[in-house]
Amino acid sequence: MEILALSGALTVERLASELGTSNRTLQRRLREQDLTFRDAQAHVRLKVAHTLLCETETAVQDIAARLGYRKPGAFARAFTRWTGQSPSAYRYIHRLDNLARSGQDSGSGRS
Repeated sequence: MEILALSGALTVERLASELGTSNRTLQRRLREQDLTFRDAQAHVRLKVAHTLLCETETAVQDIAARLGYRKPGAFARAFTRWTGQSPSAYRYIHRLDNLARSGQDSGSGRS
């Protein structure tokens, strides 16, 4: 599902087609797990956004476009709703955490 999310709008139709099933069957299987397509879509978008924000230098507006958002602001609002932080703040904090960890790792090998 992550690959589909990176290639534009993630829709029920695209996902069902990729999985070789009908839209109704996909919806039914999601319901059986107490999920909606929107829930699954949001989860995948968050996972992909996390990877792109934390492991690449890709601009936030480019991440928004890759995830199928027409406007970067819509992505920023959704990301803030999911995490409580803007995409830029999330990236910054993640980088600070990584720097702190790498500093602790290098200091722990001393005698």
